[in-house]
Amino acid sequence: MKNIDKVLEEARADMMPFYSWELLPKESAEAFAAFCVFRDLGFGRNIRKAIDSVKNNDAFSQSYGSWRKWAVDYRWKERAADYDRYNEQLKQTENRKTIEAQAEKHREVTGKMLDVAIKKLDTMKPEDLSPGGVVEFVQTSAKTNKEIVELMQISGLTPNGKTESKQGEFNFVSDFQGL
Repeated sequence: MKNIDKVLEEARADMMPFYSWELLPKESAEAFAAFCVFRDLGFGRNIRKAIDSVKNNDAFSQSYGSWRKWAVDYRWKERAADYDRYNEQLKQTENRKTIEAQAEKHREVTGKMLDVAIKKLDTMKPEDLSPGGVVEFVQTSAKTNKEIVELMQISGLTPNGKTESKQGEFNFVSDFQGL
């Protein structure tokens, strides 16, 4: 590869690294196929392992020198690392979607449970509670209230639902009101 071609390809890879593992200009089909074998070995890959994995395949040159030259000329390490990063990003995105979907289901279930609890509380008579039931009722209420306050503090909300400014932060609505 000429120096200018290499510079242009590196600039393209810097701008769009997730495309760097595709067939490069002037990369032969054989060199690209060898790169794909190398790339698909995953972490811990090396040229020797790649060659060993295609030993009985006549479609590949099994010359270490050829593979080594292609690896240098076509920046196999960088391209494979870009490929790994891209795949890891895809996995993280998929995991995040799964977690968000599960969280939504939990919110739905919790909401339904709270609706049932509210209906029961509205129809309950104080004399229906045993002494132990009263204690459990108070403990559960206190624990739930504490958890809600902690969640509000984490999210920066005050008990009235407004956002609270932290030291060094501006709350443009309240801090600059009337100016």
